[in-house]
Amino acid sequence: MNDNMALMGKSGLVPFGIMTGDAGRWMVGYQFMLDDMNGNLAGTQEISDAQILKQFPAAPTDMTMQMHMAMLMYAPTNKLTFSAMVPYVWKEMNNITAAGGRFVERADGIGDVELRGGYCVFDSKDSRHRLLLNGGVGLPSGSIDATMDGMRLEYCMQVGSGTFSLLPGFTYLGQAAPWGSGADFNTILRLGRNGNGYRLGNGYTASSWVARQLASWVSLCVGLRGDVWENVHGADPTLDQTFEQTMDPDLQGGKRLNAFFGINFSPCCERFLKNQQIFVQGDLPIVESLDGPQLQTSWNIRIAWQYAF
Repeated sequence: MNDNMALMGKSGLVPFGIMTGDAGRWMVGYQFMLDDMNGNLAGTQEISDAQILKQFPAAPTDMTMQMHMAMLMYAPTNKLTFSAMVPYVWKEMNNITAAGGRFVERADGIGDVELRGGYCVFDSKDSRHRLLLNGGVGLPSGSIDATMDGMRLEYCMQVGSGTFSLLPGFTYLGQAAPWGSGADFNTILRLGRNGNGYRLGNGYTASSWVARQLASWVSLCVGLRGDVWENVHGADPTLDQTFEQTMDPDLQGGKRLNAFFGINFSPCCERFLKNQQIFVQGDLPIVESLDGPQLQTSWNIRIAWQYAF
């Protein structure tokens, strides 16, 4: 679950997905994510529906995914934080057939719950440089048995993975107000195979950013993020790999470089909004290479709210 609730530092210079907190404090949060995919790629080259339909009887044309995520975090010390994230996922994919027909696939439900922890292994005396180690586990709470018209949906339409996952990573934070910078690396390592005979591929994400505080209550952040995800290992025997690209386990991997822009509001001086933060981030792909044909990402947006107490 490229995985990304915003937990901001006091300066508002820490972007999406970084866990920091003050000793003895709790945080509750909500995050909305919207991803849009339109058109297909094979490698880095666009491929038309007509070309795909020469190989498969059906082809996806576009897909939308929404995720609503609830989060709870607690920091027993200034260096250690724990968090739990519960997502609700909704997916819709439009398809076209070689005969000229069209059909829509939909799936929704609770996704894979994540339990995470972060520990600051290095903090300079002025807190301008910090290094965090992150870890966690993904639980197979999301369904892998969604169906339409009595037939099981393909890998990308399921809301869960069906397997446990390990979530190791690390983060560097550099802060010298009004500027901030950092780098982040996270992985999702799938364990075993699920009850339908497969496991999703591992995922790797690296990002770097620069942030600028414009006022005590608002900051901006720009950066780059690279994602690599592997093909499916094994296969669901109920899926016909020759019917559509989305059912072929060897056409699910890829890599992508995104540019992202975020704005963080921290209205700490307002009594009603004290200890609350709102974060909005938009991502656009710079380059994408897919083990395709496979739907390409057009854009995504994330909006998060959190309250610390």
